Amino acid sequence: MVVGVTTDDLLRRTFEDRMVALLGKRGLKGIPAYAAVGSRGQVVEADLRQAIAKSGAEGVLVTRVTRVDRSSGTVPGATVMVGVGFYGYYSTVWQTVEIAPQKVTGPSWTVSETRLFDAKNGALAWTGVMDTRENDNLGAALTQYIDVIFDAMVSDRVL
Repeated sequence: MVVGVTTDDLLRRTFEDRMVALLGKRGLKGIPAYAAVGSRGQVVEADLRQAIAKSGAEGVLVTRVTRVDRSSGTVPGATVMVGVGFYGYYSTVWQTVEIAPQKVTGPSWTVSETRLFDAKNGALAWTGVMDTRENDNLGAALTQYIDVIFDAMVSDRVL
């Protein structure tokens, strides 16, 4: 069973469906959690455990965001003096310009965690933590994220 922990139902369904599709390509039957417990926001753990038991799933793959960081900093202000001379015959004119400090905001970084549990006893079988950078194309970012998770699980021989 694939569980995407998020308050965004569309994102959850998309994530769970894509993970189930990749499991299918590997010859494994996946079940999106929304199909077993519904997509009504936060799922109560007891309801999830009951749905897992009814489904006959052997494993539970849970992905959740653990932290979102946005890089930012402040560029210090400065005083700049600009001098202008006129053909060397006249004295130079000086102008002082004050530049205020400016806050600079960079992209956000999302830290997420994916865990694979044994459905029968709840034992942790595999875990992966990944940092991802903000991306305007959510569909492409989600596909890339899922591919990285699957490659890591295959490399670690849990799939």
